[in-house]
Amino acid sequence: MTDTSGRGGVTLFGRLFLATAAVVAVVLAIVLGVLSVSAERAADAGLARGLAASRLHVTALLDGRERALTSAALVFAQNPSFRSLVLARRPPDLLDQAEEAVQRTGATWVQIADADGVRLAKSDEPAAPPATLAGMALVNGALAGEVTAGAGIAGDTAIFLGVGVPVLVGAPEEGALTPRVAGVLVAARVLDSTLAREIKEATASEVLIYRFDTAGTAHVVTATLADTAALGSMLARHVSGERAAGADSNALGRVEATVQGTRYVGQGQLLHSAGGDALGGVLTLRSRAVELAPFASLRRGILLAGVFGLALACALSYAAARHVTRPILALTAAARRAISGDFSAAAVPVESSREIAALADAVRSVLSDVQDRHAVAEFLGRAMAAPAPSPADDGDSHPLVESVESVESAESLAAFAPGRTVAERYEIESVLGVGGTGIVYRARDQELGETVAIKTLRPEALAGGPAALERFKDETRLARRISHPNVVRIHDIGEAGGVYFITMEYVAGVSLDHLIGRAGRLPVPVALAAGRQLCQALEVAHGQGVIHRDIKPQNVMLQPDGTLKVMDFGVARLTERTTGITLVGMVVGTPAYMAPEQLLGEDLDRRVDVYAAGVLLYECLTGRPPFEADSPAALIAKVLTDRPVAPRTLNPEVPPALSDLVLEALARDRDARPRSAAELEARLARAGSGATPAGSGRWLAYENASPRPRPASDERAAR
Repeated sequence: MTDTSGRGGVTLFGRLFLATAAVVAVVLAIVLGVLSVSAERAADAGLARGLAASRLHVTALLDGRERALTSAALVFAQNPSFRSLVLARRPPDLLDQAEEAVQRTGATWVQIADADGVRLAKSDEPAAPPATLAGMALVNGALAGEVTAGAGIAGDTAIFLGVGVPVLVGAPEEGALTPRVAGVLVAARVLDSTLAREIKEATASEVLIYRFDTAGTAHVVTATLADTAALGSMLARHVSGERAAGADSNALGRVEATVQGTRYVGQGQLLHSAGGDALGGVLTLRSRAVELAPFASLRRGILLAGVFGLALACALSYAAARHVTRPILALTAAARRAISGDFSAAAVPVESSREIAALADAVRSVLSDVQDRHAVAEFLGRAMAAPAPSPADDGDSHPLVESVESVESAESLAAFAPGRTVAERYEIESVLGVGGTGIVYRARDQELGETVAIKTLRPEALAGGPAALERFKDETRLARRISHPNVVRIHDIGEAGGVYFITMEYVAGVSLDHLIGRAGRLPVPVALAAGRQLCQALEVAHGQGVIHRDIKPQNVMLQPDGTLKVMDFGVARLTERTTGITLVGMVVGTPAYMAPEQLLGEDLDRRVDVYAAGVLLYECLTGRPPFEADSPAALIAKVLTDRPVAPRTLNPEVPPALSDLVLEALARDRDARPRSAAELEARLARAGSGATPAGSGRWLAYENASPRPRPASDERAAR
């Protein structure tokens, strides 16, 4: 076994071998323990689902019986001959009617009372005396002309489901103005063992029907389990006392009991009288042993499989260790090459799957990003070290500088003059530049001891009044959410001397506009590196709901280490408003970098930034924008009507796929462009695979390229 750590001791092969065997053994023990806990939880969940389903079935069954009994009783009570007999109050005849009603309604017994609530007949007690039934809630409701239903206790031993139906006479067709109650028909159906068996067959649950006595103690009425003593004890512990607690609820809480050595869990449905009193209930019980049976079988299977798996894992772990270490060694070699300056992502010859493949992809991604930054940094250093083709500058500008040539002519506001302190916190050090929306200063944050950039906003940018200011604040808050290495971070909004300003990250470097103006077109690898970083910044912003709308070389900064920074998120959108900030019909920005829909004032989406990124790529690859003209109007006309020359025509070093992709990003129809910045970045990586690698002599092409002139119309507004 080779020691891949370089530190001696047990090799990686050996560590994986021993760790795998130990982990399998420990995991097996843990799984068996966890399975027991999980089985208990799963059993509880299964019991809860089964009991809930059983309760719903009991409710539906009782409701169905109640509706059927009510419907049959109503039909019987409307029989004219029956109504005549009630009016005549002849007990013998009414007894026959009661017995007939039992047959027609399916009731266990039927009682008939007169308009005063005095019993006239009872089907199961022919000799029942004419006692008053007015105290029964079923009878009282019916005497009031309403159909009533509810549970009741019969003979202190049975519980029934009953309905009270009024016997109405004097209907309008008989000449009366309103019907009157001539009597009451009460039909009852006892909840007995037949119902219990029916519920058990439908729900696979044991069933217990119980009643409350006057003291609130629950008693067994009937059950599908034989041990009534254990059931009675369970009722005494868990159910007695629920009569008052369940007065306003139909559900009974969870109960547990052990009957004949089996542990049951139950849930019940309370039965209420017509007056709302809880008189008893139906309890469904499910066995925990039945619910746990599949898990017990599974536990045995896992134990056997675990023992076999332990033996197999011990045999295969060595082979697995060797399979893992080979790609790790390859990644180690790639990391060492990167230390020596070889950042080629293709030099990671790892072909594996899953975790190792993901690690290899991550290493390739890191190397690709480092290579991109290295390419930009190397070219930037050479370009800035070469003799300048135009009036020299110090080579140190800020990402917020929109026009480097205008720095010396910037007129600082009095409150922001160098040496002044703004907002009792920021000490102004120098003017960095001016742009379309304001002046940019370098300042010292005295509270944090850091250098920041301050950008003032011209008054005309906020000409819309308070609404425009609030809108700008909202957009700045949104832009503050963007946190990415390729985005200049906005810190805060402030006001001094009536001038609003924003503070943001200060980054030293040169703008892409300055670099292209100094070096001409950029080498293809450098342009690709810059384009991919730009797409990464845009994708993060778009993910936060922010569209830049003013991507241009002046708003893109290159740091000495090769990192690209995009500026003016939130500020750029301010200049695009058509209400409150700018005049209706005015399009403010740089026409050469604006998408056709932006020039036409249409609704915009993230593809407007994809178009602008295409313009920047075109300019980086060719040294000139895709459209040029002597006036803004002519430039806009070209953008809206002309098709740009392919970048490959102007620069043969551009790969065909990359040239086609840039033209696709510049499509007038937004639907023909890449759908997002992430898609554009992915396709840039594929399209640029044939670009010249780092270190090639062709990287110094800028030495022979002509610097790009900056048209004066680029920064002007276009109507």
